[in-house]
Amino acid sequence: MINYYVDPGSGFVFVQGASFLWGIILGLLGAGWVFFKFFFGYLKKFIWVLLILLILSSLIIGGIMMIHKPANKKKVVILGIDAMDPGITEKLIQEGRLPNFLYLKTKGAYSRLETTIPSESVVAWTSFSTGLNPGGHGIFDFVMRDPQSYSLYLSFNEVSNAGGKTKVKIRKQGEAFWDILSRNKVNSAVYFCPNTFPAQPLSGKMLSGMGVPDLYGTIGRFSFYTSRPLAEKDKDSRGKILHVEPNGNVIETNIYGPKVSSKASINEAVIPLKIRFMPGREEISLEFQGKKVFLKRNNWSGWQRVSFKIGLFKNAHGIIRFYLKSIEPEFELYISPVNLNPEKPVFPISYPYDYSKKLAKEDGLYYTQGMPHDTWALSENRIDEKVFLGHVDKILEERTRILEGELKKLKSGAFFFYFDALDAVQHMFWRYIDNKHPLHEENALYQDTIFKYYEKMDSVIGEVLKKIDGDTELIVLSDHGFGSFRRAVHLNRWLLENGYLFLKEGMNEAGEFFEGLDWNKTKAYALGFGGIYLNIADRERYGAVDPRQARELKTEITEKLKRFTDPVTAEPVVKEVYDSDRIFHGPYAGDAPDLFVGFNPGYRASWRTALGGTPDKLIEDNSEKWSGEHLMDPSLVPGVLFMNKKMDLSNPSIIDIAPTILHLLGIEKPASSFMGKGIISHDKQACPPASAIK
Repeated sequence: MINYYVDPGSGFVFVQGASFLWGIILGLLGAGWVFFKFFFGYLKKFIWVLLILLILSSLIIGGIMMIHKPANKKKVVILGIDAMDPGITEKLIQEGRLPNFLYLKTKGAYSRLETTIPSESVVAWTSFSTGLNPGGHGIFDFVMRDPQSYSLYLSFNEVSNAGGKTKVKIRKQGEAFWDILSRNKVNSAVYFCPNTFPAQPLSGKMLSGMGVPDLYGTIGRFSFYTSRPLAEKDKDSRGKILHVEPNGNVIETNIYGPKVSSKASINEAVIPLKIRFMPGREEISLEFQGKKVFLKRNNWSGWQRVSFKIGLFKNAHGIIRFYLKSIEPEFELYISPVNLNPEKPVFPISYPYDYSKKLAKEDGLYYTQGMPHDTWALSENRIDEKVFLGHVDKILEERTRILEGELKKLKSGAFFFYFDALDAVQHMFWRYIDNKHPLHEENALYQDTIFKYYEKMDSVIGEVLKKIDGDTELIVLSDHGFGSFRRAVHLNRWLLENGYLFLKEGMNEAGEFFEGLDWNKTKAYALGFGGIYLNIADRERYGAVDPRQARELKTEITEKLKRFTDPVTAEPVVKEVYDSDRIFHGPYAGDAPDLFVGFNPGYRASWRTALGGTPDKLIEDNSEKWSGEHLMDPSLVPGVLFMNKKMDLSNPSIIDIAPTILHLLGIEKPASSFMGKGIISHDKQACPPASAIK
């Protein structure tokens, strides 16, 4: 049998074994063929009778289906634009740069949209789809912990291996609006929505989004080949950095894929790669698996199919893109993370299972990785800004092509489509519009980049407006806004310096994953992007806090954090501290951080805090190209909400969208649901036809 699992840290591992079963299986197949052949002569006599019965049955079933076919022909189109900031949106509307958003605002409805606490995409989009506060769906951060072991895990999905069979399931709880619609025989089409992997059955179709790993099992591991000697920093890369030496005009190396486990060892599956130089030409050829791809310097390749051998008669299929950065004086080649091939995905990334294949056949291959923008390659200077933007444009082009093709097929029900270009571009280019950022650069080439991508999203809206009819409800929203990330705060260091966290004797700092903490003394610890957990007895494995003292301890930490000032700038670091007992409600509220820190503009929990690290600094400048952020106090980063019909938008929240979708399709939310209130004031006045846009 061959099993596999997703490990966010070390990737897929394919386990080989029990090969003797193949003999048994082949034997059974042979016996079955003899049996079938013997009876086939008899079956031929009745084939016409069977055909007639089949036709009659189809007619009867078709008639029944017509009788019971849902009469609901209403259509609701929802476009999710990750990280669309209201401040920038309103400014560009006023400047006349977003005519389609202006059209929706003036002829339909517009409001800022309250986000979740915390304002993280995985939390906010899960609340969008379910209409639930995080306490109702159980997702509180990208990174969460097991209190019995203090081990960290990504909140997207859970891997189990019971009885030798590996299963991957979504961690989120609660019903999404498409589940409720399915129960009421209303179709949904859901594209790239975060936290939908593995794809789940529904009445309609789904293509999973954020949460889909690469073939290695991570959220995105690129490969980078260079003839330069490797430096110490290369060991800490988010990618796989390989030193290669030309032998004449040829480099022989490998393309690296998933890990394969045998009884003896665990190794990465590889595909031999031969790189040939062409003297006098700014071009190379790449030879692998019987293919030859020619690639010029400063160019991307198209999608290339690859297949890794992971066991007897078993392959893992992926797709990759190459970018040739340099030939001389040093050779540098980038290979994208190995995306799951939508034609043969190793995990269900769509529903029905073969739907991803049908899309690829109709629209061409596309990024299946849930977080496709390679921000880490840009952060590490493996690719530059121009190359990164070309990468963003390719993803946006693929998404737009799928959107336009699938929107034509919409007959009724809900249609959701997600775009994340703005989020990626703002994370990486905010330093060009914030003159207070440590990496601010006066570069005319990129100072308008963020705004240009708002214009690109406006063009997408314009195309959608032209394709929908006057009866279709259109909702456009973002999960949160955006701001600057200038200073990184090490929350575990703050807890250490204030007497709530303790390291083992003789240590001044501790590594990630809480390495070096003295749990018997520690009262509180931080992980994720602002969460603080109390080390409570009988809940945590080595709990040191009496549950009866928890309330007093939370109050004490809250008051101190509110007085926390930056020793360099003298600015207040924290805007608000949220008590989980007051902000989370629902059956999973007990899994939440006990406190959540809402940072002031410019500040954010550090990357090391996210993974449970305790460095020797309290606050430091953010020296990464990842310069924009939304992980601050949620009141500072609301999202946006546009609708094409007049609505009374009075302080709407992202948890109100799911019940609104249900209401617009004539379905009421479940009586026992924790869902938001919804936006139900609606005068049915539609925007004029799209042709009215000038």
